[in-house]
Amino acid sequence: MKIKMFVVFLMLVGLFAVGCEDKTDVFIIDNEPAAPQGVYSVTGNGEVYLYWNAPYEADIEGFVIYRSLEPTTNYVDIAVIDADPNPNLDLVIYEYIDQAVTNGVTYYYAVSAFDKAGQVSVLSAEDVFDTPRPEGAVEIFDTVAVASASAFSFGAMARVSYTSNVADVFVDNVAGVFYLNASDTLTDLQDLGYTDRFDDVSYAPENGWSDNGWMELIDGHTYVIWTRDLHFAKLRVTSINANSVSFQWAYQTDVDNPELVAPQTFEDKPVHQSGYLNKSAATLVTNK
Repeated sequence: MKIKMFVVFLMLVGLFAVGCEDKTDVFIIDNEPAAPQGVYSVTGNGEVYLYWNAPYEADIEGFVIYRSLEPTTNYVDIAVIDADPNPNLDLVIYEYIDQAVTNGVTYYYAVSAFDKAGQVSVLSAEDVFDTPRPEGAVEIFDTVAVASASAFSFGAMARVSYTSNVADVFVDNVAGVFYLNASDTLTDLQDLGYTDRFDDVSYAPENGWSDNGWMELIDGHTYVIWTRDLHFAKLRVTSINANSVSFQWAYQTDVDNPELVAPQTFEDKPVHQSGYLNKSAATLVTNK
Protein backbone atom coordinates (compact mmCIF):
# COMPACT_ATOMS: atom_id res chain seq x y z
CA MET A 1 0.00 0.00 0.00
CA LYS A 2 2.80 2.40 0.81
CA ILE A 3 4.45 1.69 -2.54
CA LYS A 4 1.21 2.37 -4.45
CA MET A 5 0.58 5.59 -2.55
CA PHE A 6 4.15 6.74 -3.30
CA VAL A 7 3.69 6.05 -7.01
CA VAL A 8 0.43 8.02 -7.03
CA PHE A 9 2.20 10.89 -5.25
CA LEU A 10 4.98 10.96 -7.85
CA MET A 11 2.42 10.97 -10.68
CA LEU A 12 0.60 13.93 -9.10
CA VAL A 13 3.89 15.87 -8.69
CA GLY A 14 4.76 15.20 -12.32
CA LEU A 15 1.38 16.40 -13.57
CA PHE A 16 1.67 19.55 -11.45
CA ALA A 17 5.14 20.29 -12.86
CA VAL A 18 3.98 19.80 -16.45
CA GLY A 19 0.98 22.02 -15.83
CA CYS A 20 3.18 24.77 -14.42
CA GLU A 21 5.59 24.54 -17.34
CA ASP A 22 2.75 24.79 -19.86
CA LYS A 23 1.27 27.71 -17.99
CA THR A 24 4.64 29.52 -17.99
CA ASP A 25 5.06 29.06 -21.75
CA VAL A 26 1.66 30.57 -22.40
CA PHE A 27 2.47 33.84 -20.64
CA ILE A 28 6.00 34.50 -22.04
CA ILE A 29 5.95 37.58 -24.32
CA ASP A 30 9.01 38.16 -26.49
CA ASN A 31 8.96 41.83 -27.47
CA GLU A 32 11.06 43.25 -30.30
CA PRO A 33 14.48 44.44 -29.07
CA ALA A 34 15.22 47.99 -28.07
CA ALA A 35 17.18 50.15 -30.49
CA PRO A 36 20.95 50.59 -30.03
CA GLN A 37 21.86 53.72 -28.06
CA GLY A 38 24.74 56.16 -27.86
CA VAL A 39 25.48 55.95 -31.58
CA TYR A 40 28.26 58.29 -32.67
CA SER A 41 30.92 58.56 -35.36
CA VAL A 42 34.59 59.48 -35.64
CA THR A 43 35.86 61.07 -38.84
CA GLY A 44 38.64 59.28 -40.70
CA ASN A 45 40.57 59.47 -43.95
CA GLY A 46 38.41 57.67 -46.53
CA GLU A 47 36.56 55.94 -43.70
CA VAL A 48 34.05 56.61 -40.93
CA TYR A 49 34.15 54.89 -37.52
CA LEU A 50 30.75 54.10 -35.98
CA TYR A 51 30.22 53.20 -32.30
CA TRP A 52 27.09 52.20 -30.36
CA ASN A 53 25.89 50.59 -27.12
CA ALA A 54 24.01 47.30 -27.37
CA PRO A 55 20.59 47.00 -25.72
CA TYR A 56 20.63 45.36 -22.28
CA GLU A 57 18.99 42.18 -23.57
CA ALA A 58 20.35 38.63 -23.52
CA ASP A 59 18.92 37.44 -26.85
CA ILE A 60 20.39 40.06 -29.19
CA GLU A 61 21.65 38.28 -32.30
CA GLY A 62 23.17 41.17 -34.24
CA PHE A 63 22.95 44.65 -35.70
CA VAL A 64 22.21 46.19 -39.08
CA ILE A 65 24.03 49.38 -40.14
CA TYR A 66 22.21 51.79 -42.45
CA ARG A 67 23.59 54.71 -44.47
CA SER A 68 22.11 57.53 -46.53
CA LEU A 69 23.17 60.69 -48.33
CA GLU A 70 20.14 62.42 -46.84
CA PRO A 71 19.34 63.07 -43.15
CA THR A 72 15.86 61.44 -42.96
CA THR A 73 15.24 59.30 -46.06
CA ASN A 74 16.72 56.72 -48.44
CA TYR A 75 18.61 54.71 -45.81
CA VAL A 76 19.95 51.39 -47.11
CA ASP A 77 21.59 48.59 -45.14
CA ILE A 78 25.34 48.37 -45.72
CA ALA A 79 26.44 45.76 -43.16
CA VAL A 80 25.30 43.18 -40.60
CA ILE A 81 27.34 42.71 -37.40
CA ASP A 82 27.03 39.68 -35.10
CA ALA A 83 26.42 40.39 -31.42
CA ASP A 84 28.59 38.94 -28.67
CA PRO A 85 26.92 36.68 -26.07
CA ASN A 86 25.83 38.82 -23.12
CA PRO A 87 24.09 36.65 -20.48
CA ASN A 88 24.99 39.07 -17.67
CA LEU A 89 23.55 42.09 -19.51
CA ASP A 90 26.83 44.00 -19.37
CA LEU A 91 27.49 47.24 -21.26
CA VAL A 92 28.88 46.21 -24.67
CA ILE A 93 30.15 48.82 -27.14
CA TYR A 94 30.41 47.90 -30.81
CA GLU A 95 32.47 49.39 -33.65
CA TYR A 96 31.98 49.35 -37.40
CA ILE A 97 34.34 50.99 -39.93
CA ASP A 98 32.70 52.17 -43.13
CA GLN A 99 35.43 52.23 -45.77
CA ALA A 100 33.14 52.59 -48.79
CA VAL A 101 33.07 56.39 -48.51
CA THR A 102 34.58 59.37 -50.31
CA ASN A 103 36.42 62.23 -48.64
CA GLY A 104 34.43 65.46 -48.60
CA VAL A 105 31.01 63.73 -48.86
CA THR A 106 28.61 63.78 -45.90
CA TYR A 107 27.00 60.48 -44.89
CA TYR A 108 24.14 59.83 -42.44
CA TYR A 109 23.98 56.66 -40.32
CA ALA A 110 21.57 54.63 -38.21
CA VAL A 111 21.75 51.22 -36.50
CA SER A 112 19.08 48.65 -35.60
CA ALA A 113 19.24 45.49 -33.45
CA PHE A 114 17.66 42.09 -34.12
CA ASP A 115 17.11 39.16 -31.74
CA LYS A 116 17.24 35.36 -32.02
CA ALA A 117 13.57 35.30 -32.97
CA GLY A 118 14.30 37.50 -35.98
CA GLN A 119 12.56 40.55 -34.55
CA VAL A 120 14.10 43.88 -35.58
CA SER A 121 14.20 47.08 -33.53
CA VAL A 122 13.43 50.56 -34.76
CA LEU A 123 16.39 52.61 -35.99
CA SER A 124 18.65 54.36 -33.49
CA ALA A 125 17.43 57.82 -32.51
CA GLU A 126 20.69 59.78 -32.66
CA ASP A 127 21.42 62.12 -35.57
CA VAL A 128 24.72 60.71 -36.79
CA PHE A 129 26.48 62.15 -39.84
CA ASP A 130 30.08 62.36 -40.87
CA THR A 131 32.27 63.79 -43.61
CA PRO A 132 35.54 61.87 -44.04
CA ARG A 133 38.64 63.93 -44.88
CA PRO A 134 42.30 63.36 -45.82
CA GLU A 135 45.02 63.25 -43.18
CA GLY A 136 48.73 62.54 -42.96
CA ALA A 137 52.02 63.34 -41.27
CA VAL A 138 54.52 66.08 -42.10
CA GLU A 139 57.76 67.56 -40.81
CA ILE A 140 57.86 71.36 -41.18
CA PHE A 141 61.20 73.14 -40.86
CA ASP A 142 62.13 76.45 -39.32
CA THR A 143 62.16 79.29 -41.89
CA VAL A 144 65.92 79.76 -41.44
CA ALA A 145 66.82 76.05 -41.58
CA VAL A 146 64.88 75.06 -44.74
CA ALA A 147 62.81 77.92 -46.10
CA SER A 148 61.39 75.83 -48.97
CA ALA A 149 59.80 73.36 -46.50
CA SER A 150 58.88 75.77 -43.71
CA ALA A 151 55.15 76.06 -44.46
CA PHE A 152 52.20 73.80 -45.18
CA SER A 153 49.46 74.19 -47.75
CA PHE A 154 46.39 72.20 -46.73
CA GLY A 155 44.80 72.60 -50.16
CA ALA A 156 47.90 71.19 -51.86
CA MET A 157 48.49 68.80 -48.95
CA ALA A 158 52.19 69.56 -49.24
CA ARG A 159 55.07 71.54 -47.76
CA VAL A 160 55.83 74.85 -49.43
CA SER A 161 57.95 77.92 -48.74
CA TYR A 162 56.67 80.34 -46.13
CA THR A 163 56.68 82.97 -48.90
CA SER A 164 54.36 80.92 -51.12
CA ASN A 165 50.93 82.41 -51.82
CA VAL A 166 49.34 78.98 -51.15
CA ALA A 167 50.94 78.60 -47.70
CA ASP A 168 48.36 78.43 -44.87
CA VAL A 169 50.71 78.22 -41.87
CA PHE A 170 54.46 78.26 -41.34
CA VAL A 171 56.94 77.46 -38.56
CA ASP A 172 59.69 79.69 -37.23
CA ASN A 173 62.06 79.68 -34.28
CA VAL A 174 62.48 82.68 -31.97
CA ALA A 175 65.13 82.37 -29.25
CA GLY A 176 64.89 78.56 -29.32
CA VAL A 177 61.08 78.45 -29.19
CA PHE A 178 59.08 77.17 -32.18
CA TYR A 179 55.92 79.01 -33.27
CA LEU A 180 53.05 78.24 -35.61
CA ASN A 181 52.20 81.29 -37.73
CA ALA A 182 49.21 82.21 -39.87
CA SER A 183 50.31 83.12 -43.37
CA ASP A 184 47.85 86.01 -43.68
CA THR A 185 45.22 87.91 -41.71
CA LEU A 186 42.38 85.79 -43.16
CA THR A 187 43.79 82.60 -41.60
CA ASP A 188 42.72 81.89 -38.01
CA LEU A 189 44.41 79.76 -35.36
CA GLN A 190 43.40 78.16 -32.09
CA ASP A 191 45.35 76.03 -29.61
CA LEU A 192 43.07 73.34 -28.15
CA GLY A 193 45.72 72.23 -25.69
CA TYR A 194 47.16 68.81 -24.99
CA THR A 195 45.40 65.79 -26.49
CA ASP A 196 46.20 62.13 -25.93
CA ARG A 197 45.21 61.21 -29.47
CA PHE A 198 44.81 62.92 -32.83
CA ASP A 199 41.09 62.04 -32.92
CA ASP A 200 40.41 63.69 -29.56
CA VAL A 201 39.69 66.84 -31.57
CA SER A 202 36.99 65.75 -33.99
CA TYR A 203 35.46 69.11 -34.88
CA ALA A 204 36.42 72.75 -35.15
CA PRO A 205 35.21 75.09 -32.38
CA GLU A 206 32.71 77.85 -33.15
CA ASN A 207 34.64 80.60 -31.41
CA GLY A 208 37.75 81.26 -29.35
CA TRP A 209 40.03 82.05 -32.30
CA SER A 210 43.29 83.67 -31.30
CA ASP A 211 43.83 87.42 -31.53
CA ASN A 212 47.42 86.64 -32.50
CA GLY A 213 48.41 85.15 -35.83
CA TRP A 214 51.00 82.99 -34.10
CA MET A 215 51.24 80.67 -31.09
CA GLU A 216 53.91 78.62 -29.37
CA LEU A 217 54.17 75.01 -30.51
CA ILE A 218 54.05 72.52 -27.63
CA ASP A 219 54.56 68.77 -27.91
CA GLY A 220 51.21 66.93 -27.83
CA HIS A 221 49.08 70.04 -28.43
CA THR A 222 46.48 70.12 -31.21
CA TYR A 223 45.92 73.30 -33.20
CA VAL A 224 42.89 74.06 -35.35
CA ILE A 225 43.21 76.22 -38.45
CA TRP A 226 40.44 78.08 -40.28
CA THR A 227 41.90 78.83 -43.70
CA ARG A 228 41.38 81.93 -45.81
CA ASP A 229 39.21 79.91 -48.24
CA LEU A 230 36.91 78.66 -45.41
CA HIS A 231 38.25 75.17 -44.85
CA PHE A 232 38.98 73.70 -41.42
CA ALA A 233 42.15 71.78 -40.61
CA LYS A 234 44.09 70.58 -37.59
CA LEU A 235 47.70 69.92 -36.65
CA ARG A 236 48.92 67.88 -33.67
CA VAL A 237 52.56 68.16 -32.63
CA THR A 238 54.16 64.70 -32.44
CA SER A 239 57.75 65.85 -31.83
CA ILE A 240 59.83 69.00 -31.61
CA ASN A 241 63.21 68.50 -33.25
CA ALA A 242 66.43 70.51 -33.52
CA ASN A 243 65.30 72.63 -36.48
CA SER A 244 61.83 71.32 -37.30
CA VAL A 245 58.49 70.24 -35.85
CA SER A 246 56.67 67.02 -36.78
CA PHE A 247 52.89 67.01 -37.05
CA GLN A 248 49.86 64.88 -37.77
CA TRP A 249 47.50 66.84 -40.01
CA ALA A 250 43.91 66.60 -41.24
CA TYR A 251 42.09 68.81 -43.73
CA GLN A 252 38.36 69.02 -44.40
CA THR A 253 37.91 69.31 -48.16
CA ASP A 254 34.22 70.17 -47.77
CA VAL A 255 33.99 73.98 -47.53
CA ASP A 256 32.87 75.38 -44.14
CA ASN A 257 32.41 71.89 -42.70
CA PRO A 258 34.02 71.63 -39.23
CA GLU A 259 34.23 67.83 -39.19
CA LEU A 260 37.91 67.11 -38.61
CA VAL A 261 31.93 65.79 -36.21
CA ALA A 262 28.67 67.66 -36.22
CA PRO A 263 28.25 70.58 -38.66
CA GLN A 264 27.71 73.88 -36.87
CA THR A 265 26.70 77.39 -37.86
CA PHE A 266 29.69 79.69 -37.85
CA GLU A 267 29.76 83.41 -37.49
CA ASP A 268 31.82 85.57 -39.84
CA LYS A 269 35.56 85.17 -39.58
CA PRO A 270 37.17 87.41 -36.93
CA VAL A 271 38.43 90.83 -37.99
CA HIS A 272 42.04 91.18 -36.87
CA GLN A 273 43.99 94.32 -36.14
CA SER A 274 47.03 95.29 -38.15
CA GLY A 275 49.38 93.70 -35.60
CA TYR A 276 47.86 90.21 -35.98
CA LEU A 277 50.90 88.75 -37.74
CA ASN A 278 53.58 90.65 -35.79
CA LYS A 279 55.64 88.69 -33.30
CA SER A 280 57.84 91.31 -31.65
CA ALA A 281 59.82 90.84 -28.44
CA ALA A 282 57.27 93.06 -26.68
CA THR A 283 54.29 90.93 -27.64
CA LEU A 284 56.17 87.74 -26.72
CA VAL A 285 56.76 89.05 -23.23
CA THR A 286 53.15 90.24 -22.92
CA ASN A 287 51.74 86.85 -23.88
CA LYS A 288 53.97 84.70 -21.70
